[in-house]
Amino acid sequence: MKKIYTSIVIMLLILTIYLSYTLNLKTNNINFIHLITNCFQENKVYSYKVDLLSMYLNRIKESKHFIKKEIQNEKEKALEVSNFAYNNEEKTIYIYSTHSDEEYSYSKNDVYNIVPNVKTASYILEDELKNLGLFSLVETENTIDIVNKEGLKYSDSYKVSRRLLESRKKENPSLVYFIDLHRDSVGKKATTITIGDTTYAKVMFLLGLENDNYKENQKLMEDMNEYLNKNYPGLSRGIYKKEGKGVNGIYNQDFNKNTFLIEVGGVENTIEEVANSLKVMASCIYNYINSGR
Repeated sequence: MKKIYTSIVIMLLILTIYLSYTLNLKTNNINFIHLITNCFQENKVYSYKVDLLSMYLNRIKESKHFIKKEIQNEKEKALEVSNFAYNNEEKTIYIYSTHSDEEYSYSKNDVYNIVPNVKTASYILEDELKNLGLFSLVETENTIDIVNKEGLKYSDSYKVSRRLLESRKKENPSLVYFIDLHRDSVGKKATTITIGDTTYAKVMFLLGLENDNYKENQKLMEDMNEYLNKNYPGLSRGIYKKEGKGVNGIYNQDFNKNTFLIEVGGVENTIEEVANSLKVMASCIYNYINSGR
């Protein structure tokens, strides 16, 4: 009988801890919970691994970190949004990933134990833009799934994303800016920088020179690159120009002068490093749009 009572007490204790943990997650309003939910609902082809033990063990440390970050975000938001002209919910930015299978570093000991990829990064950027009063549309279709389903080559993924671009613009005439989000395949040393106390995944713009009107795309990238160099020296890896045999050379940038490709970090960067950079990129995009250029 004593063993039964002991077992019941232990079970009740575990249940209490679990409920307390769950409630804390809901009340802490951590962006990553929204992120995981969004990714799972919008694109179920991805498998997200959740380890409750790791989450519980890291809860206190990580919750404090993100709560502090939320407070900081709110202060910055109050300063920036007050001067922003686009303070309505009209979607003006389209975020997509031509190579939607590109993943970031994954560790079993990460607090949320997800396998992050550029889709994850898209939702982070969406949230950061929203904090500044900019509303965006994140593509839910998986380009690589479409490539495989239709028996196309991997190099045809830009043809697939072009179809999505045209379709989304037709469905949402308010869209003005088109961001193709990627990550690089080079090592962490080349894609990481620490500024102050924060570690970032470096950002690189890719410009296709085989678009007849590429100079319009180039001007946009140069302005954004200048903002990064001025405010976060070393964060940008610059503008990588591509043309010639064996490369795409256009990258759908002929679709619109405000179409640009960003590579955020590399295969060895963590999602937190990527998130830090996307917060900066959101400010960069905000600055560009609000400048009236």
